[in-house]
Amino acid sequence: MEPNYSAYSLAELLDAQKHLDSVQYPQRAQRLQQEIDLRCQRDQQLAAERDSSAAKRLVRFEFTGQKGAYFKLWIVNLLLSIVTLGIYSAWAKVRNSQYMLGHTKLDGQPFRYLAKPMQILKGRIVAVVVLVLFTLVSQLSPFAGLLMTLGLLVATPWLILQGMRFSMRMTAYKNVRFSFEGSYFGTLVTFVLLPMVGAFTLYLAMPWVFKKMDQYLYGNSSFGGKRFEVTTDSGPYYGASLAAAGLAIVGFIALFSLVGVNEMVTQVGGDAEAQIQLLPILLMYSGAFLVSFLVRSLYQGMILNHVFEQTQIDNVVSFEPKISVGSYVAMMTTNAAMLLGTLGLAYPVTQVRKMAFITESVGVALHPGAQALTNTVSGDDSAFGEEAAGVFDLDLSIT
Repeated sequence: MEPNYSAYSLAELLDAQKHLDSVQYPQRAQRLQQEIDLRCQRDQQLAAERDSSAAKRLVRFEFTGQKGAYFKLWIVNLLLSIVTLGIYSAWAKVRNSQYMLGHTKLDGQPFRYLAKPMQILKGRIVAVVVLVLFTLVSQLSPFAGLLMTLGLLVATPWLILQGMRFSMRMTAYKNVRFSFEGSYFGTLVTFVLLPMVGAFTLYLAMPWVFKKMDQYLYGNSSFGGKRFEVTTDSGPYYGASLAAAGLAIVGFIALFSLVGVNEMVTQVGGDAEAQIQLLPILLMYSGAFLVSFLVRSLYQGMILNHVFEQTQIDNVVSFEPKISVGSYVAMMTTNAAMLLGTLGLAYPVTQVRKMAFITESVGVALHPGAQALTNTVSGDDSAFGEEAAGVFDLDLSIT
């Protein structure tokens, strides 16, 4: 009768191997050796998992910002920017960013925004001068304007790249700065050529393009000289895009129907006052804003979990997101309603609510390598790329 080695312990297997005559029972000896190898491999894997679990430390983000405090800071900065004809806006940007990042903590340590107001002001002035020259030249000479437009198209990847690099390098955690290591060619392909491919495929390839954009943005970001690794799949992007497109269709059909019914009621009522005649226009614009906001929120809510799950720095950090799509969409929808109801004055409140929601929903696993990171970048970068990108509406951000 053949022994059932799978029921043996490793010690019993080794004892059986010691007393087995491998010459007389070669096949039994082979099966016994295979079972021993399998057990040893399994024990090694379990030991590695135990060591990994013991080595990594689970922590959470924490956001301590307050709606009222940030609103006061934001509104004062806005008023000072208006009074100084925009000059103070550089200081306003630094103060706002320092508040939001300074109240975002990981393992009890805050993030920091390190840009200086004069860096931003100089970059902003140069960007505005370029914009004014572009406008004047375009009006005086259409041909020269065309040449400058082509020059802007060529410069677009560089502006995006420099903007991302400045923004990341001005952000630090424990005195270690983030950075962005993208290239001009990579930015050109990702943000200029790939969207064209998506358009030529009647937008059927756009979810794949969105995936490539995220992979480029996150995959070229680094912390302490270590790049993030991003292994996102196309499937979740197609699922999120289809859901968002379906919601957009339903939402705009409902909006057009509501506007149409309102128009019919107005016509039946005969002559209407000017305020009533403006109602369909207001309804259309506000409704389009809400539907667009809702569609974007649904897409973001569905894709954020996947992006966080598939992003890590080997032996440094990984993420464990638990973002509820329904709760995220509800939060963003109320944010949109607040923005509409206050004509944009609730913007700082919506930012605090969004940051608090995301930080509460994402866990972080810190691995042993996180303790060995040191700063590898300087902070003397020019802000021109970031400010020019904002002036020409080319700004990108990592959410």
